[in-house]
Amino acid sequence: MELFSSEIESRLHSNNDNPFFILNVNDIRTKIKKWKQTIPRAIPYYAVKCNDNELVLKVLAENGTGFDCASKNEISKVLKLGVDCEKIIYSNTVKQISHLKYAAKMMVQKVTFDSVEELEKIKAFHPNAQVVLRIRFDSNNSIVNLGTKFGCDPVKTAPKLIELCQKMNMNLIGLHFHVGSWNRNYEIFTQALATIRKLFNFAETCSIKLNFIDIGGGFIGEDLLLLDLYAKSINAGINDNFPSDKIKIISEPGRFFVDSAFKLVTQIILKKLDEEDGRIHYYLNESIYMSFMATFLYNLKPLTSVIKRSKGKNDFAEEKLSTIWGCSCNSNDKIVDNVMLREMEMGDWLVFHNMGAYTLSVSTKFNGFQNNEVLVIDEERQTEY
Repeated sequence: MELFSSEIESRLHSNNDNPFFILNVNDIRTKIKKWKQTIPRAIPYYAVKCNDNELVLKVLAENGTGFDCASKNEISKVLKLGVDCEKIIYSNTVKQISHLKYAAKMMVQKVTFDSVEELEKIKAFHPNAQVVLRIRFDSNNSIVNLGTKFGCDPVKTAPKLIELCQKMNMNLIGLHFHVGSWNRNYEIFTQALATIRKLFNFAETCSIKLNFIDIGGGFIGEDLLLLDLYAKSINAGINDNFPSDKIKIISEPGRFFVDSAFKLVTQIILKKLDEEDGRIHYYLNESIYMSFMATFLYNLKPLTSVIKRSKGKNDFAEEKLSTIWGCSCNSNDKIVDNVMLREMEMGDWLVFHNMGAYTLSVSTKFNGFQNNEVLVIDEERQTEY
């Protein structure tokens, strides 16, 4: 049984049976401090798409991070917080023309590309951009392989695009790669940075002096100590290939900063027993169309625990084969299947841990369900919102 603030305990005992998030702001601050201490050369540019909660963005901005934006709306949201346009990279290699024009108007200069066609588009609608070429460098141990959609071949295509930048008189400032999300091949960053070094050398033969590297994101965020494993490879790659601090290096961590900062609290709204196989079916006031989209898409197993039981129940109930369903009218709305869980009852409240990444930002209102409230605990400022 977890202990929460008086406000959250009161919420659990109220008549409000809607799900809600708990945001621990200090968790984000701890992650920022850890990043700066562990990988000091790779300046974090937070991936806004991961979780665009306004308070999250504000805390990150207050602590000096930059921002990786993928659209006009994300750029606008960050600029409204007073973030300098120099601390934004428009890191989407396929951009809508109106969004590209907006970036040009707002002086967001750093823009990525990975094809001739996108470079021509940038030339037409943001000719003064500082372009960053994205190469493909995938990790085989990533759950989400981004190279199937983004990045050019570093050997066959990248040199041609570097030469094209010179011919088109485009201001190519650097290179970008992303090894994939949920990556556990920590050593791949050393390999990627060695490849980037070769392309830096090639650019010099084209009279282009590159000074910028974006090492992307994909860093697992549920365990603070995992960053040490990433750091060993990243720091080695930087020290071996780019020892000069004249080369600006950024990163695009998203889930690392927010995943463990959020918990999702949900209620069991129905319990049914399958008389044929004895399986228990639980139905929550949440859904794969709301906060569990990533869980569904990537077949993840969310970590859960009971935080408030119905009267007369305890934490030592027998484990039984169970399925947890979402609340929508779609039969694919299955959150957890074929797991052993201690028997619960309708009205019990569950907490799902590590729910800060790709939950709020991808939640829909399918079937008319509302987006979840976020209760905030800020230990540093002794504040609850």
